[in-house]
Amino acid sequence: MNHICEEIEIWSPCDDILVNNCEQNYALIVLNCRIDLNVDPKKLLNLWRKANLRITVDGGTKRWLKWINAHNFEDRDIAAPDLITGDMDSLPDNVLVYFQEKGSKVIKTPDQNETDYTKSLRELKKHCDMHSIKINTIFVLADTSGRFDQILANINTLFKAPSFLGEKKIYHIASNSITWLLKPGSHKIIIPENLRRDQEWCALIPIGSSCKATTTGLKWNLNNTKLSFGELVSSSNTYNGQPFVTISNDSYLVWSMGIQSIL
Repeated sequence: MNHICEEIEIWSPCDDILVNNCEQNYALIVLNCRIDLNVDPKKLLNLWRKANLRITVDGGTKRWLKWINAHNFEDRDIAAPDLITGDMDSLPDNVLVYFQEKGSKVIKTPDQNETDYTKSLRELKKHCDMHSIKINTIFVLADTSGRFDQILANINTLFKAPSFLGEKKIYHIASNSITWLLKPGSHKIIIPENLRRDQEWCALIPIGSSCKATTTGLKWNLNNTKLSFGELVSSSNTYNGQPFVTISNDSYLVWSMGIQSIL
């Protein structure tokens, strides 16, 4: 009898982001949200510096400039984004000119049928295709506090992105969490020791449709359990001490995990 071995997708964003162990081809996007990551500023700048492509989105450009000014980085050419995108309704002209003079390319995207974030991903693909830039992963500075509609709009972009970006991994990095979308299939998420030791929170959220999931490595594991709004949602879960979590899911599932213990 022939057996088909299902491929397991491996996820280890904490190492990539916080341990500066990221050897993959990646892009970094700054959305119009506060940038108050409680991580060593040098690590964030290093993540920026090593990116194959760096994009600031509309008002995120102003926030990025404010952040680098607050941390007194002298090499401003390195801090300049490769692309500045958006409808430009929340970006002061002086900030735009400042980065243009340092070589940033500006692409105005006035279409109001999509968010500036979604449009920035489309521009990312165009730019990479045009310049033969290989990108496997996209890190997005997208804090989860503030306006609820924008939080959901960012999650909606995660659902839309595979239709034009394919299999690229997209991580939302907030001040104390990382969030991403798990497609149907089998997954293995590497959990740093500090997060396991401190019982940091994690969650599996079935946005858009119900989902049956089976897990290992959690304090409250699922066994072909149906997750659905109006029924069970696995929020405020944590880890059982294993170095990784496995998840098998039959529909799209949002995974979010606290990272306060390793910042």
